Amino acid sequence: MVTPPGGVIGALFGPNRGRGFVSDPRISGLARNGHLLSGIKAFILHLERAAGRAPTVAALQSALPVVSEILPAIDGALLEAHEVQAAYVRERYRPRYPFALGANEIGVFLSHRAAWARIVDERLDFAVVLEDDAALDPALFSALVELALGERRKWDYALMPAAGLEPKGSVVAQQGESRLVRPYTPPLRAIAQFVSRAAAERLLAVTAPFDRPVDTFLQMNWVTGVTLMAALPTPIRDVSRSTGGTTVQRKRLSLAERLHREIMRPVYRAQVLALYRREALKARSPR
Repeated sequence: MVTPPGGVIGALFGPNRGRGFVSDPRISGLARNGHLLSGIKAFILHLERAAGRAPTVAALQSALPVVSEILPAIDGALLEAHEVQAAYVRERYRPRYPFALGANEIGVFLSHRAAWARIVDERLDFAVVLEDDAALDPALFSALVELALGERRKWDYALMPAAGLEPKGSVVAQQGESRLVRPYTPPLRAIAQFVSRAAAERLLAVTAPFDRPVDTFLQMNWVTGVTLMAALPTPIRDVSRSTGGTTVQRKRLSLAERLHREIMRPVYRAQVLALYRREALKARSPR
């Protein structure tokens, strides 16, 4: 990881947040007509110490029919204590997240914030943000890009879920087989997404500091003010198992800690679901 002047937190939370990261811009992949899809950029979050994922990242860049840039992910294990304290608090929003975040989870959230900051700083209308354990179907992805462009006013954040985790929902827009849906149940796993500049600005504003993992935070439409959409059929496969497993590793838990998690996880998810559905109902109600 390359630390920018002023440290990781200075770059992400200070006046120059989002600048100063060393990145590896590359143009890669061909669209269906043999040309790059113009005006669209993808950021691939890649943890440099995860050497086993380098071939996956190369394959992902090759498959992408848009300009792509590797954005070095922030290694939570290398953060100083004061950087963690500046970025993360144990409790900020309701419902309270019942588990303390590990260093890697903090690094993952900071990495997504870095991508959001780049979207804002480069004044992109929207960008694609992908994690480095994603594999991509170029044809399905290109069709979703066309849908995202054609129905741009109808979304600000659209998740491309990993295959097998596609949510059911109401269709907001459709072109051929490609569709944007508003999920009935908020999905997890922020492996790939379309993020507009408006959404990036809002997400940066409400996550300084943050108090839970990035994927469950994105479920909280009553906090973010960003309507969560899903783009289907998904072009994304999760290949983390074939590249050494997840980089979000936890310490070994005691029996009491495991029991606590088993009890509190469904309680927390039920709380989130109730608030998510209440907010979705308010958004659909006539004003």
